[in-house]
Amino acid sequence: MKSIRYILSTLMLAASGLAQAETAMAGIGSASCDVWLDARKKPQQDREAIIEGLVLAWVQGFLSSKNATGAKGKSVLDVPPPTSIELVMDKICGDNPDWKIYIAADTFATVLIDQYRGSGRK
Repeated sequence: MKSIRYILSTLMLAASGLAQAETAMAGIGSASCDVWLDARKKPQQDREAIIEGLVLAWVQGFLSSKNATGAKGKSVLDVPPPTSIELVMDKICGDNPDWKIYIAADTFATVLIDQYRGSGRK
């Protein structure tokens, strides 16, 4: 739980200066955060489970792909479980509903990479 608090508290730092150029992106990652927020606003029994599942799987895959860019056999971040991804996406998208999901995921990845490096695992 301490990791989630760290991530949530540092998201604002990672988000500053995020003037990114549009990138060729496909799938649910190219949707705006309001898609995630709309699915999450509904009561638990009426939630858009398919939309939530798609976003969670896409973000988890995006985060996992960051490890593929590191040196062979070396991770660059720890991929969190879906429950943690939900909390962080709720925070990032809640603060930035007009962002694309891939921008939220990239911001999350930046924080996780900094956290990974800060833990002494390089």
